[in-house]
Amino acid sequence: MPGATPILRENPMPQLLLPIFPDAVTPIKELLSVGKQDGQVVYFHGLLPVFSHAEEDLATFRMITAQFIAQGHLRVVDVSRAFGVPALSVKRALKRYRQEGPKGFYVPPRRRGPAVLTAGVLKQAQVLLDDGQAVSRVATELGIKSDTLSKAVRAGRLRVPAAKGTCAVVSSTKSERSALDSAAPMGVGASHVEARVAASVGGLNAVAPQFQAAVDVPRGGVLFALPALLAVGLLEGCEELTLPPGYYGIDSLLMLIAFMALARLESVESLRTCAPGEWGKLLGLDRIPEVRTLREKIGLLSQDDHAEKWSADLCRRWMAAAPEQAGILYVDAHVRVYYGEQTKLPRHYVARQRLCQRATADYWVNAIDGQPFFRVTQSVDPGLIKVLEGEILPRLERDIPGQPSAEVLAAEPLRHRFTLVFDREGYSPELFKRLKARRVACLSYRKYPGDDWSPEEFVDGTIALRSGERVRMRLAERGTLLGGCQFAAH
Repeated sequence: MPGATPILRENPMPQLLLPIFPDAVTPIKELLSVGKQDGQVVYFHGLLPVFSHAEEDLATFRMITAQFIAQGHLRVVDVSRAFGVPALSVKRALKRYRQEGPKGFYVPPRRRGPAVLTAGVLKQAQVLLDDGQAVSRVATELGIKSDTLSKAVRAGRLRVPAAKGTCAVVSSTKSERSALDSAAPMGVGASHVEARVAASVGGLNAVAPQFQAAVDVPRGGVLFALPALLAVGLLEGCEELTLPPGYYGIDSLLMLIAFMALARLESVESLRTCAPGEWGKLLGLDRIPEVRTLREKIGLLSQDDHAEKWSADLCRRWMAAAPEQAGILYVDAHVRVYYGEQTKLPRHYVARQRLCQRATADYWVNAIDGQPFFRVTQSVDPGLIKVLEGEILPRLERDIPGQPSAEVLAAEPLRHRFTLVFDREGYSPELFKRLKARRVACLSYRKYPGDDWSPEEFVDGTIALRSGERVRMRLAERGTLLGGCQFAAH
């Protein structure tokens, strides 16, 4: 037609694009053209209209264009350019026309029905749930997976009635909590306005935790460790750690620090990338304190050696609770690399990296089963012998329960207070002599063992391990004179 402008469009992407129908008559090929009139798409052969359909009728458009191509009037590229649809979509329509004919474009799509949770199974499951049975038991009785049944409950296809005399618990989702935290009037997650205002004017010592039902809480698995944390006495004696009145109490701060360690957050700064409201749900609060506030609280706890005294009291309670484990203690040193820049620490040799780096030396004192009692940190490491005599031994002589009295030690020359086990770094005949004078036994390795012992010296023996298992080993024993004192070598 005169004055008509062809519309040429190319879109090779295999995605659903609606066809573009021109208002004026537009030629598609020599004798075939298309136009749009009053919401109807009309196809012309020359000047004669041959077919029409509604503009929004996508199925008929695909059928007629596929028919034109199958009859040889058009090519795939002609339809793609004229209507701006992907060539792949045109090819799919042509394939359907050749396989199923025009009726194939009007058949409803075949969808796979439920293979497990059919209508009959859902009906049986709902009857069992209404009888008060648990989801896991219903799944076992019907022979399906518990996860499949739980998914149907969450999707609303099944309903779990509330127990008699109780109300149904409504759990908040992560998206719902995120929207509420963003709209909090006093900052992200700070929704307890009254308690925060009371704490700011000195009318509240600490807010009481209040837990709520919630789903999809990040790192919620740390709550499984809560009974263990309480069992080892994390909150025992925490009243000795005093803080000024405020919104966050000492118990909430200790739990937060413990959860950070379980979540493997290496520093307080790591909390900047965490959602404060979600972490607050783990503590029964609206949100956790800001990093700056948490640093101030930790600084107050560290003043006047309050934290060290609280840790020492906690260690004494552990020893008193298991006196049989406090009789033999392992002392071991570990190098902890310092990656900061605020303190210029001396360099230590790090064996696992084979480098000398700025670090501190941590001396751990553990029970016979490996449970830690306490640790001593040395920025400038004087060595195991000096730390052992200067800091560890005085504390053990004061805190270990059940030590023999002075009268018993005087009456029994071979009786000792307790036993220390350490590696060859502590090998020193002079140290052994001083420990013997303090009635402390020790087990260590000889730094200069010399030649191998003769195999004839070894005899078969049965050893009872701490687990109760008895194993057979070949053992030998010699007496050794070191620094004027007699010692046993094995």
